[in-house]
Amino acid sequence: MENNQELQSLLDRTVAVCRSLTGDGRQATYIPELATVDPSLFSVSSATLGGALVSSGDTGARFSMQSMSKVMSLSFALEKFGYDEVFSHVGMEPCSEPFNSIMKLEMTSSTPLNPFINSGSIVIAGLIAGRIGAGAMEEMLDFASRMTGSKNGLAVNERVYMSESSTADRNRALAYFMRSSGTLSFEVEKSLDLYFRLCSIEVGTDDLAVMGATLANAGVNPLTGERLTSVDTSYTVTGIMSVCGLYDESGWFAVKAGIPAKSGVSGGIVCAVPGRMGLAVFSPPLGKGGNSVAGVEAVSRLSMELKLRGM
Repeated sequence: MENNQELQSLLDRTVAVCRSLTGDGRQATYIPELATVDPSLFSVSSATLGGALVSSGDTGARFSMQSMSKVMSLSFALEKFGYDEVFSHVGMEPCSEPFNSIMKLEMTSSTPLNPFINSGSIVIAGLIAGRIGAGAMEEMLDFASRMTGSKNGLAVNERVYMSESSTADRNRALAYFMRSSGTLSFEVEKSLDLYFRLCSIEVGTDDLAVMGATLANAGVNPLTGERLTSVDTSYTVTGIMSVCGLYDESGWFAVKAGIPAKSGVSGGIVCAVPGRMGLAVFSPPLGKGGNSVAGVEAVSRLSMELKLRGM
């Protein structure tokens, strides 16, 4: 078990050092609502497997999950439909192209390379929406709330959802291309609507740290004691986080930080360190690869200080 006082001191030092890096990136602007967030916000949280939650910085900041929701939707789909069914629709290989690229779909079998690029996550959302029907979003919010240990329950930020839905030409192109090739066998607009809503779920770094800790704890939420996923699901999801979690910068991040993680263009990163803890950071300005500049540095420093590599 981590020493909470020492961990608090480390998080405080990390925030003090890394906050200055927020000026080195730019916020995502292709979803207009994301451009309105204060770029100076910075928070970091850790959740140990002993049930301790330690945070520092702007811990009251709330932001949309964006692609970090793909960790939750993949976990849910694996639990609901099984490994074989899920991976009959998507692969599990890293991608060297941008997260919203259509090129790989055209050049290969049109099956998304992994569930963390946009095309793959749209297929997962289609699977959930198609199989569950009208109550899919309510089930997903319940699962997300339990996975994060949220006492009041999580909800969709409607302004982000509307902003995302109204500017999603590339994602619609991906979905309709996959529909035309037979890869997406579910209704396009229902698949996309669930995808947009999942991306728009509002969280804080405390929520994400507990989500990461749940996966790190082999599927058991360390704060509530509830089992959310099987051991196999947690291993599968953290494995894909290790090789696909930061888009086409995943290999670079594996060398720099060396822990399973998933980023989102809102500026968050959620990490699951098997057998140790969950970590989460939030800082809106992004680098060229679509990952939080200050967030990546913070995770890398914490990984080194806490000796998390190879856990």
